[in-house]
Amino acid sequence: MKEILTKLQRPLTREDIDFRVGSVITSTKIFATILAYKDARTDMKVLDEATDGMWQNEYRRDSKGVLQCGIGIKSGDEWVWKWSNGTASDIEKEKGEYSDAFKRAGFMWGIGRELYDVPTLFLELRSSEYRIESGKAKGTSKLRPNDWTWEITNDLKTFKATDKEGQRLYVDASEHEKDAEVQTPEAAPKVDPKPVQSATEGKKTCVECKKPFTPKAGTESYAKTCYPCYKAKADKALPKFDPKESAKEDNYEDMGMVDLPL
Repeated sequence: MKEILTKLQRPLTREDIDFRVGSVITSTKIFATILAYKDARTDMKVLDEATDGMWQNEYRRDSKGVLQCGIGIKSGDEWVWKWSNGTASDIEKEKGEYSDAFKRAGFMWGIGRELYDVPTLFLELRSSEYRIESGKAKGTSKLRPNDWTWEITNDLKTFKATDKEGQRLYVDASEHEKDAEVQTPEAAPKVDPKPVQSATEGKKTCVECKKPFTPKAGTESYAKTCYPCYKAKADKALPKFDPKESAKEDNYEDMGMVDLPL
């Protein structure tokens, strides 16, 4: 079972991750959050790879009518189960509920759990990617982040997205985490006998915390603030994303659930 768990918890690749619009924010400019998520096909693929197909799933409703999904994996002569609940989606409500429960059960086994740590993906929209209705901006069909070219590091710290017109966003959380460490007062200064550049050379002063930071190419959206301050403001202003959420607008493949009673 230990070997199986290691395979189940392998890092997701670009092919395992999809992207969709989380929310569109109306301000002096129009912005959007982009959500990284897995769909049910990813869970099935990882389960097949890790168990050689020796897995099964089961659905049942609890006493409150909440749909529960269990994923069982063969270990020796026994089946080991982990369960989680699902919520209905706005489109294809029943199918979305089953799919969501299945993906959440996959999280219980550790499949794609690193999606919890994906940094905030935030970008300014082009005029063709939104429309205004009742004073609020809504995305159009031209806003399709899953069609962009994405470059992602294995630790899911760095995300770069490019479309036909150029770069859309660049977020390097690991680089800014280093900046945050430099800003920590308790950090002991390193002694280098050789002449080095000034610690502040090439840096800017954050307009929020007044501490120096190094701007990264392609990070114009927060060039005036360090990443910790930028993220704090973004997290406060934007709705919290739970990676357990279903991709509301996706149509998932039939997972053999048609014979299951509700």
